[in-house]
Amino acid sequence: MNQYSFYSNEITSSELFDGLVSGGLFAEKMPSIFCSKKFLEHSKTLILPLTIKPTDYIRYSSMRNINIPRPLAIPEPFAYINQCHILSENWPKLQTHFRDKTKNENFKVSRIHLRKLKNKDYLFEMNYKNSFKDGYPEQDIVIRSKYIAIADISNCFPSIYSHSITWSLVGKNYSKKNRDESHWFNQLDFYTRNLKYGETNGVLIGPHSSNLISEIILTSVDLEMQKLGYQYVRNIDDYTCYVKSYEEAEKFFLNLSEQLKKYELVLNYKKSEIIPLPKASVQNWVTKLNHFNFTDIYQVKGKDTINTKVLKGFLDYSIELMLSEGSNVAILNYAIKIIAKWNLEKNSKTYLIKQIHHLVLLYPYLIQIIEDFVFEPHSVNKKTIQEIAEDIYDYGVSNNIFEACSYGIYWALKYDFKLENISIKEDSIKSLDCVFLIISYLYDRKHQRKIYLKEYVDLAKELKKDDFDRFWIYVYEVLPWDVLPINYKLMKKSELSFIKSDYQ
Repeated sequence: MNQYSFYSNEITSSELFDGLVSGGLFAEKMPSIFCSKKFLEHSKTLILPLTIKPTDYIRYSSMRNINIPRPLAIPEPFAYINQCHILSENWPKLQTHFRDKTKNENFKVSRIHLRKLKNKDYLFEMNYKNSFKDGYPEQDIVIRSKYIAIADISNCFPSIYSHSITWSLVGKNYSKKNRDESHWFNQLDFYTRNLKYGETNGVLIGPHSSNLISEIILTSVDLEMQKLGYQYVRNIDDYTCYVKSYEEAEKFFLNLSEQLKKYELVLNYKKSEIIPLPKASVQNWVTKLNHFNFTDIYQVKGKDTINTKVLKGFLDYSIELMLSEGSNVAILNYAIKIIAKWNLEKNSKTYLIKQIHHLVLLYPYLIQIIEDFVFEPHSVNKKTIQEIAEDIYDYGVSNNIFEACSYGIYWALKYDFKLENISIKEDSIKSLDCVFLIISYLYDRKHQRKIYLKEYVDLAKELKKDDFDRFWIYVYEVLPWDVLPINYKLMKKSELSFIKSDYQ
């Protein structure tokens, strides 16, 4: 059975296009206020690919678990559907590529990839666990191993050389001899470059098409590493290789580096690590958190409930684990998700919310999860959410972490409260952060008189002249249809919006 059956059987060409456009234009790690379903419908009325110049893109920063921002991108939408169109039109050829590169795999090397997801509009998710369809190869390949070699690619997506896409698909020599843009592989290169102002270096982090582009290249690397006899699993650009000796682990790093260089990619030696076995099948802290002894469990309306003493013990234990692991905030993230499954008594809930309020100001990475795993499961009241939102907003302004500001305003919109003593318009305009700007505009449009919005409109007019692509969603949503570029004019005139109706 072909190990990449999810590419060859599960996803059709039309499903690929639909999933990439309706669910892959906006990165997951931003306030859940944007939607491109209507844009997908509109794109099907167009004759693709459109003739457009290379475009710039919207910048957005999202905090990582090590409290360092990750740069994300929202591509210019018409350049994006051009790329999605070329990918879907040539999907049968790409399926053949994946089959050829993976047909000799004994298990699916790539763990995080495009796949059909139940009841989802998108095909890719950063944090989904291994699908049961992919199996659990670690159980077999660890048996005769004595070490694990951990490696990753240095700045993987920003380092992908667009021409290396063609090298992977048809070979470097062939692609160099056949540069005509009429060739399908050169079109994929061309429309990928067009998302990034025509530049050959780097693909955007955020749009789901980039994950497919990276798989095109990295499955070619996988094939060569498989020929050398290495057994590993890969999570996008993170490698976990099981070896019999320390020397073999060192050789794995050298061989992987050699294969990556063929595509202008570089191994991140600073993050390379050789770990002796035995080792837990998952990260040690995951095992420890999952095996925490929740004592004194009692029933409230048929639900398993824990008291404040047990909750405090678990949170303290989680914080200690986090600090012992180099302040890896992913540990707190995981702990909060565990707590979300428990029912809490009134005092326990109060304690949890105050602790989360404190922790999220220390570790803004947690901002991304507290809506789904604190506010909603624990039915946090509006007044408390408002207090947290205002503090997070102030923290964001003070530290130029505009993601925090955006989330504070997003919660005000979602839970319908006003933010007090906060100069939203002035702060967002000063920031020139596109996501912060559009969410601020939506908030002020809801609460302020039309004349108050004039500065937003004036800024949109200036950005339209000088920096449209970098602020396209802000300019598009703020300005009337008759002053927009032609492609946007047609959409706006038909009242198409990229903002979910709940926030209009």
